[in-house]
Amino acid sequence: MESKEILAMLERQNKKLSILYEISLTVSKSLHLNTILNEVLQKIIDFMEVDAGVIYVINEDTMEMVPVSFKNLSETVVRDLTENKVKVGECMCGNIAQFDCEVIINEKASQDKRFTRESLRAEGMEFYAGVPLKAKGKVVGVLCVITHKPYTPEPEMLDILRAATVPIGLAIENALLFEGLLKEVDDKQKYLDFSGILSNSPKMQQIMNLVRKVLNLPTSILIHGESGTGKELIARAIHFNSIRKDKPFIPINCAALPESLLESELFGYLKGAFTGANTDKKGLLEVADGGTLFLDEVNSMSPNLQVKLLRFLQDRTFYKVGGTSAQAVDVRIIAATNQDPEEGIKKNTFREDLYYRLNVVRIDIPPLRERKEDIPLLVRYFINKYNRMMDKNIRGISDEALSLMIKYHWPGNVRELENTIQRAIIITEEQEITPEDLPEHISLTSQASPDLTLESIEREHIIRVLKLTAGNRKKAAEILGINPSTLWRKLRRYRLLH
Repeated sequence: MESKEILAMLERQNKKLSILYEISLTVSKSLHLNTILNEVLQKIIDFMEVDAGVIYVINEDTMEMVPVSFKNLSETVVRDLTENKVKVGECMCGNIAQFDCEVIINEKASQDKRFTRESLRAEGMEFYAGVPLKAKGKVVGVLCVITHKPYTPEPEMLDILRAATVPIGLAIENALLFEGLLKEVDDKQKYLDFSGILSNSPKMQQIMNLVRKVLNLPTSILIHGESGTGKELIARAIHFNSIRKDKPFIPINCAALPESLLESELFGYLKGAFTGANTDKKGLLEVADGGTLFLDEVNSMSPNLQVKLLRFLQDRTFYKVGGTSAQAVDVRIIAATNQDPEEGIKKNTFREDLYYRLNVVRIDIPPLRERKEDIPLLVRYFINKYNRMMDKNIRGISDEALSLMIKYHWPGNVRELENTIQRAIIITEEQEITPEDLPEHISLTSQASPDLTLESIEREHIIRVLKLTAGNRKKAAEILGINPSTLWRKLRRYRLLH
């Protein structure tokens, strides 16, 4: 081998080792997932001299392929991948995740039938490389790079891409574990003193006053509210501010499980109770001993399970599936429903005696459309939250965009509002969220809405609070959280002085 060839080979090896070293340094200097993956993806794109790329991380709860980092993709593709996430087993990247395989397409990639998303087929991809990202033998994500023009990578390029997946996969695993620990701490901290419940609404203030009165009482609580209003948030706040805060808080969605499985989950079972019961299993009632069991969508329980839950509420004992001896536990039950339980009683789908057992204290959470004065506060909170999560620096929201959000009806309540802000943070190219960053249905629906500008909402809210205080301006200013002089100026501005 000639010296020139040896030198060229050494240069290639050095280049290969250098990029892998840089990637290893990058993934080791932070536990912030977005920061890590953004830097890594840019290094890979620069090194391979490709046009664009994306790194997906698998959400194990939903099995969705979350595009955590993407570079140089069209706005159409970004919107599609973030708004309608691919799931494991779907489209190209979902198949790579499911079957733990790499896919290399050297020409006319967009024509490959494995791309089932029209936005990706229209992207005009010529070259495509997709490789699984693994940690401890499990696929945790997928890395994809593309070009829009003919491109033939050297074999060593692909070797480097494969080698890079090892530190990236481990970095994802470590970052997710770290985020999980932070979330666990945050989940407890944000409920202390109800700091995680953001509201200026008089209705919500009344609810919080009621919650404070029942914190340490052993009574059952029934929370009623539409989907997305924050029923579990209230339940967690009750638990973590009570004397039970150091004991478990166990949530379960009663509508998500069939009757037989829900019974086993709640009460547990003994070995041999049914086919497949190879060992004894503790139920959630037993696991939650000393703490709180949150039964979401309790109205969806079968009549048989409603009877068993009623029996537990009466004497605080239960029987495991296959068991003959009663077990006693000290568990507080907080139940929730997104349907009017009294309507369920009329339709014979919800037992009246169970309703009265649960309904010792009832909390009705208003939908977001009935407390629109909270929208600016929630918007600011979610902008700050997703700025931190996505390593963004969005300063705020334009008056026009906020006005559109206030006018919108919000059938999905606070959950829909949060998703809207998350989406806007992802796609905005400005320093603030503008109307162009909002989903079309919000702006279109808002155009036909009555006057619900921020000023109009504020004026109506002041009128409502004054009625609540029988015209007592000092008390009204306290409820509004402003100085009496500020209230006076607003009254003069809105011509409410008499």
